[in-house]
Order: sequence, then C-alpha cells, then structure tokens
Amino acid sequence: MTFIETFINQVQPLSDNALALFKSIVTKKSFSKNDVFVSSGSLPSKFYLLKQGIARSFTVDQKGKEHIRTLFTPITTSGALAALIKKEPSRSTYDCLTDCEFLEGDYYKFIELTKINHELALFHVKILEAVFLNVVKRISELSSLNATERYVKLKKEIPDIDNLIQQYHIASYLNITPVQLSRIRKELYSR
Repeated sequence: MTFIETFINQVQPLSDNALALFKSIVTKKSFSKNDVFVSSGSLPSKFYLLKQGIARSFTVDQKGKEHIRTLFTPITTSGALAALIKKEPSRSTYDCLTDCEFLEGDYYKFIELTKINHELALFHVKILEAVFLNVVKRISELSSLNATERYVKLKKEIPDIDNLIQQYHIASYLNITPVQLSRIRKELYSR
C-alpha cells in the first residue's frame, strides 16, 4: 500500500475513482531542515501530508519569541488551514524541524473536487473533524496537564523527540522555558 493510500484509509477509504481524483492534485515535495513551506503573512494555496520528518507551526510575539502551536509528525496533514478557509494571509509560519517529505496538494482544486465528488466531500469532513479534535486535545492538555505530564505525554507520542529536534523547540511546544524543561528531564531521568 502506498503512503497516500495508507493516509486515506486512516481517514476515510475512497473508491478507485475518488482516489485517482485526489492523486491528480498532489505531488511529492521534499524540504530540508529549517525550510519554510508557509510564511506568516503569505496567502497560502497548498495543503500538505507529512510522509517523513517533523514540522511545526509557530507564531512570533512582539518581543520576537517563537511560540510553537503544533508539531506535525507522520502521517498528518499540515498547512495554514484557517488562512486557506478564510482566503487570508497566514498568521503562522510553518517550517521543517528535520528534513521532511510531503505530498503537496492544491487546496482550492481539492475544494472544487469536493463539489463534484461526494466521497471526497466526506473525506474532507473527516479531515476537518480530525483537525478540530486535535485542537481540542491540545487546548485540554495545556489547561489540565502540568509541564511534566505534558512532556511525558509528548515522549510517549514521539519517543525519540529529544534526539530529533532542539530542546528549545520542545520547551516552546510544551509552553515552558528551556530551563524548566531541563529541570523536568533531570528529575525524570534521575529516578
């Protein structure tokens, strides 16, 4: 089974016809570590399916500090969804924390396909539901788990995270300082 078929079957299986339509609007795209694929202030038109690597979305506050909103790991969708839906510039930057392989698709061609193919419309709904549930989960974790619990949870989701990305990126994602992360790691690993 190909990567795209694996992704689609996780979301909502499609007929051969619907799958062919979807495949017609995506292409393979590789990015190197630190490459930006959506810039803050740009008007995006693409969505991304992460096949390999780790990417992030982040904002920068008035003091120039980065705040990671989302870490993307395989197999997930990525892209400035709010900006795509509203047809306005992205408020976040999306870049690669490691070398990444994506399937890149034209969002507006996909929307046109959903208007003529019911299966793709249902597929789109399932993707939007998954994105919504991930946002709710993230908000819940930030408001109900302490920093140590968030770190342990992240380690369960991405066991090798400490070796894959910079510690300050992990701290930003956890909404803590690098010093706090260092203390948490020291406490956990000295037990």
